[in-house]
Amino acid sequence: MALLFSMTWSAYGQEGSPAPDAGKKTDDSVNAELSAARAATREKRYADSEALMLKATASQPEAILPWVELGLAQIGLKKYAEAENSFKIALGIDPASLKLANADDFFQKQPDARGVVAPSATRNSRNTLGGTVTNAQVRTPEIQGVAYSSLGEIYARTGRIAEAEAAYDTAVKAFPSDAALYRRNETIFFFQVGNAEAQLEAVEKAIAVDPGRAMLYYFKGQALVSKVSVDPQTHKMILPPGCAEAYQKYLELEPKGQFANDAKGILITAGLPIKGKR
Repeated sequence: MALLFSMTWSAYGQEGSPAPDAGKKTDDSVNAELSAARAATREKRYADSEALMLKATASQPEAILPWVELGLAQIGLKKYAEAENSFKIALGIDPASLKLANADDFFQKQPDARGVVAPSATRNSRNTLGGTVTNAQVRTPEIQGVAYSSLGEIYARTGRIAEAEAAYDTAVKAFPSDAALYRRNETIFFFQVGNAEAQLEAVEKAIAVDPGRAMLYYFKGQALVSKVSVDPQTHKMILPPGCAEAYQKYLELEPKGQFANDAKGILITAGLPIKGKR
């Protein structure tokens, strides 16, 4: 079941005053490649996006956004080791990346850089970070958020659960405005890899920041139902504590939602009434 949520970022502007003509031709070229790569990623042409961003990172390795976009394309291609390296370079936490641009203090944080993210951002296939390459690029909170959350996805998909949880925690701290999105994605990726314990922990965090999101209660119930037992006399399911309540809450919020029949089926099989609207 493909249940990914995707961030669509609004235009990302960064302030800076580069020297006249300093890197102008290179910046324009890389920006064109970025635009084309983003279009390719939206269309799930991940190989095309990767090829463009490999070219961009080779020609201007000190720029951050091409490394982020490269990592996103590589996730789409399931090249998880390469994607991890790309995001680490974007974040400046890979030792090899420290050699890229020490001369111009590229890795120093600049306090005047700003970015704006649409508060209603949603996701349909893949995270896409907006913006252009400038000589004043820095790792703003939204860049850190998308990079760390993408590392979280990589770690979840490759079975590194503790690292995945730590990466998502870092993404939330870096860019709390998108905490609900990161926690939803964390929940869904753990669901997709079949780790019910990690899924339950993630969904509890997701509900804490987004309690009105119906699907979260379904995923909470789905994580808990793995602990179901059977009454030897009645042969009815005995749901673990909190499971029925989670399914009931989902049906209360979305009585005709995508997972309504599944939730009702669990409750009926357990011999429990379905509350609220039908």
